[in-house]
Amino acid sequence: MSAAETRPPRRVLFVLRGKLGDTVVSFATVRAYADAHTGDQVTLLVRGNYAFLFEREAGIRVLGFSSRLAMFAKLALLRYSEPPFDALLVLLGAGPPIARLGRLVRARRKIFLDGRFKDVYPEWPDTPRDHRHFEPAWLVARAYEPGLAAPQYSRIPSLATRRRPAKVIGIAPVSDETRRSMTPRLVQALAAALLERHAGHAVHVLINPADADAKPLLEAALPPGARLRSFRSLDGLVDELCVLEHLHSTDTGLYHLAAAMGVPLTTYFGPTQPWKMGFPAQPDLARVRIAALGGEHCEEKGCRRPVCLEIPVAAHIGAPIDSRIDGTPPGCLLRRHARPDLEQVKVESAAPAVQDGASAVQDGASAVQDGASAVPVH
Repeated sequence: MSAAETRPPRRVLFVLRGKLGDTVVSFATVRAYADAHTGDQVTLLVRGNYAFLFEREAGIRVLGFSSRLAMFAKLALLRYSEPPFDALLVLLGAGPPIARLGRLVRARRKIFLDGRFKDVYPEWPDTPRDHRHFEPAWLVARAYEPGLAAPQYSRIPSLATRRRPAKVIGIAPVSDETRRSMTPRLVQALAAALLERHAGHAVHVLINPADADAKPLLEAALPPGARLRSFRSLDGLVDELCVLEHLHSTDTGLYHLAAAMGVPLTTYFGPTQPWKMGFPAQPDLARVRIAALGGEHCEEKGCRRPVCLEIPVAAHIGAPIDSRIDGTPPGCLLRRHARPDLEQVKVESAAPAVQDGASAVQDGASAVQDGASAVPVH
């Protein structure tokens, strides 16, 4: 009998306090821990508007909080009504509230992402400078449980079971940065290409009207057979994702949620790095980017001319969109390359593998495609 089978159940509190995409990505570590240690008592503290995403997950007690005050009230109740936790593991979060949280929670071990709050969290992992999106969260958990394997894909099984694909192809064009959002003309071209390649299917363009870059898309016309689908709540978004056969997305939190639900994806990357924003074995995910950009990350966060996103989308669908780099910022990565080189796009069907707990980058299944030729779209 192993030591894990003979020891009493451990009480572990995971904390996720961040945006939607970061929360979903970091949850993969919570799910991996709960699956590997089914006898432990796992509690997840998460923002209240995200809590319903995880509330039906097996082996995980979910505590949602609607505000900072509500979060501290729930933690105070735990402090005086339950035994101490064996571990407090902050996988996502920053700022003074995280320090105060650490002081309030009774736990034998307290582990944070780094040494910023070492007086409260005396343990933190050594995180590589170049790491994937999911790795900091996993490394925190591994500091507590060294045998915890890295999650190989993102998943929320309880949401995946709700999927009922209904001959609908989705487009998620908006991010929280203009440089990662699709323009109206790009969405129109993508919708037209998808309607042509998927006869008998509807195309739904998913838009949150509250997003900063939503207005131009809400005002733009779409090809017959394509519809704008507005959602104002996260549960409304989940309902929309449940009927999709496939989603074409920019790099956004919606992409991460769809992947965790098991929705097949084609995700287009402009300024951000595909290798960083995925898991080693995420199923049914194709990542598309200009090949010449390789693994480079663009630091021009104020860019309002997302040519680096227009080019791979247009090339991947064979659309004749003239994307000029004249209006891009001086530091735009595209300015380092000759125009013919920018017409080549790379499509990866699998992310690089994680080996021995390090960020080992390997060539996944990929193809470089010529933007001048028609490319099948899934």
